[in-house]
Amino acid sequence: MHIYRTDFNKVISKGQVIFETTKDTLIIKDTLFQNTRFYQKEEPISSYVQIPDAFRLPLQIDMTINMDSPALYILLGKGHLNFGSFMDNRCIGDIAEPDTKTHSFYNQISINKDVNISILYGMDFMQVIVDGETRYFSKKEKYMKSPLFVQANADGFPLKIACDKHTRLCVKKLRITEYDNDDFSPLLYDNIINSQILSIDKKAKSDFEECLSILSPELANEIRITDDYLRKTKALSIKRKIEGDSKACKINYVSSHGFSYAIRISENAMNHFFWWYMVSNYKFEGKYMGRKNDLTAETLVRMSQIAPGLTERLFSYYDDCVSCSTNCKVKTIYELNGKKKVACHGKMLMNMNISTLSDARSMIEAICDIITSH
Repeated sequence: MHIYRTDFNKVISKGQVIFETTKDTLIIKDTLFQNTRFYQKEEPISSYVQIPDAFRLPLQIDMTINMDSPALYILLGKGHLNFGSFMDNRCIGDIAEPDTKTHSFYNQISINKDVNISILYGMDFMQVIVDGETRYFSKKEKYMKSPLFVQANADGFPLKIACDKHTRLCVKKLRITEYDNDDFSPLLYDNIINSQILSIDKKAKSDFEECLSILSPELANEIRITDDYLRKTKALSIKRKIEGDSKACKINYVSSHGFSYAIRISENAMNHFFWWYMVSNYKFEGKYMGRKNDLTAETLVRMSQIAPGLTERLFSYYDDCVSCSTNCKVKTIYELNGKKKVACHGKMLMNMNISTLSDARSMIEAICDIITSH
């Protein structure tokens, strides 16, 4: 047995990740939206911190983390595990030989609370434990029979940690233990906790309050304030549509002026996004996939006059293009103070921090002023 007690001052950063260390904690933030299309690419995440050394199986990773919004990504070798991610991305990637087949597990974790995670990679089993609950157990992982595994294990697997843009991830403990094979066995468990993947039930008779019922009271109340504003402001011409229930839902607000704003909820996690939506069923400006309207430039100018700091923050919410397709027709370029941002679909993606809901309302209020002044 060999135990690595990681010195956080020696971690290596790559991409646009920002980190700092205190006596016992590694604090990670990212300024780039992650490409989490794991089904398209073996190692899509390009912004992370890497732990020095390479590690060999049998292996156990124990960590205590605390984050203020989704999500956490643990990358070992060519594989990955996602924690706190949304219902459509609760997947596991094989450490030696990834494929496009999705292996899902129940990865919900508490927000703004310490969470203990243990990941066990054995020669003939794999186990994931969150706060004492076994969330995943398998004796049929691809690496166990892969011809690539023996050499990869001899070389050792790199370990990387990543989070989503605007997430504040605190790693308070990280212990990595290599075992002799004879000494390594699964930790005892009674059953696997809720291993099914969630999806939005579009046939559900959706109720607004039910959708908010698992969120924190503070977050739920902020969403109510946003909902009240959007539905009562007649100049915005908003129609609301709700799909799903408290486990997984989408609350979509569509304006006849050409924009939409949506709130996605996955149990105790949520995010929200805004865009001047694309139209594909008729030509706009001589092409398909154009926009009915786009008041972004006018909105940024108005916001800069009212609140320059807020405008910079809004600009940072654009969903960065990660070149997921060579023939993409939905890249959108916006500009603020001489800086250009290439945004996927022109979408602004915001997390579950309460301040982002207030930011979104301030921007839509500015849009409303522009609309009514025309």
